[in-house]
Formats: sequence, C-alpha cells, structure tokens
Amino acid sequence: TVSAASDADKKMYAMIIDLNRCCGCQSCVIACKAQNKTSANRFNTTVLSGEEGTYPISRALFTPIQCNQCENPPCVPACPHEATFKLSNGIVVTDWNKCEASGECVEACPYQARFLDPVHGNKSDKCDFCLDRVQAGLEPACVEACSEKARLFGNMLQPTGEFAEYLKRTDLIVRKPELNIKPAIRYVPLRGSKSGGLL
Repeated sequence: TVSAASDADKKMYAMIIDLNRCCGCQSCVIACKAQNKTSANRFNTTVLSGEEGTYPISRALFTPIQCNQCENPPCVPACPHEATFKLSNGIVVTDWNKCEASGECVEACPYQARFLDPVHGNKSDKCDFCLDRVQAGLEPACVEACSEKARLFGNMLQPTGEFAEYLKRTDLIVRKPELNIKPAIRYVPLRGSKSGGLL
C-alpha cells in the first residue's frame, strides 16, 4: 500500500561511537579529509586525545567528534540567511547558494563543529554524514574507514544489524547533555571510566 511504502521510506539517521573500540588511529579523519577535500587545517571530523588517571595507573582516551546533527540545532536559527536547515532525515545541511559566509552559525555551534572554508569561498562547512554517499546507499566515509568498527551508522526508524543492537543500549551518552539539543551522535561509555571516557 501507499502508506506502507511511505513508512518504509522514512529515515532518521544517527551514529553511535563505541569508545571502547576507538584506538585513536585517525583513519576516520584521513578518510573524511579525502572525501570532503576541506582546506588545510579544516576538518569535518577530528579525534580528541587525552589521558585519564595518574602514573602508573593511567590510560589514553580518544573521542571522535563532528557535527552532532542535533534535533534542536542552534546553528539553524542563528543563520540570518536561512542557509542552514535540517532535512527530514535529521541531517543538518548548508545551502552554499544562500550562505554569505557571515559566520553566525559557526559561533552558534556549541561543539565547534562548523568552520568557514577558504577552499569553498569561506562558505560554512561541516559534517553532513557524507550525504551524497548515504543517498547512494553507502556508509559515511569515516564509518567505512574505521578498522576497529568503533563507528556505527544507521536509520533509527528502521535499524538493522549491529547498529540496531547498539541502539537498544541504555547507557549511551552524548557530549554536553545539559544543552538539551539532542545530538544524533551518541557514545558507548568507556568501561571503568568515571567520566565515561568523553573528552
């Protein structure tokens, strides 16, 4: 039926990052850079690194970060040109034809996930879950490149495979939860870490 077909077409994308699997190898960053061809020192995804504990009992911490594709994204109302908006699938995008490179959206992002890219005329850029790849039925470049399978990507409305199993977890955390903007990037806490391992 028509209704069944339309339900099947509904999508709401999200990513889950397992901090227990991430080894900080930067494969996701390299793949993202190659895919998006951002200018020097501009990245759509990066990996924060730190340390927890004190010698001799300490361990390295790694937190992959990028645009969180928030349910209530502060960058959208911040743009005076209506160049930034949210698609029905949850992905926040920027229309470069409307972007005036004024930077309000960059300032509004609490995750510092946006930047003005000189390569593209100082238009506002950020992660869009590799929208072109996703529309072609592929995974985002960072997910495909992760040898440790620390990144899981899928449709929350029709989850499948390991992504579906992870989505059932009750311990998933987000960065800056106090903002209540409901990020679509969720993390599996690092086992044995008081902070959950997030940086």
